[in-house]
Amino acid sequence: MKMHKEEYEKLMLKFALEMSEVGVTKDIRNLIKAKLERIPNAISASESEVTDRFVYRHGGYMIEAKRTVELIVKTCK
Repeated sequence: MKMHKEEYEKLMLKFALEMSEVGVTKDIRNLIKAKLERIPNAISASESEVTDRFVYRHGGYMIEAKRTVELIVKTCK
């Protein structure tokens, strides 16, 4: 029986470039990896992180923009 942790590592290498373009950071990948090492046959693991944030305040107004990246790894049938 193949452990989900091994499959996760294979997929992470395969999609490293695509995840980089989306904005998935090494911290998110390490958190997911740690979860899957603790529970190797977990059905899913996910993490999210705000990677970019912009805040501008002027004249009693505030403009805020942020980019949130969420990484979800799960088994599919």
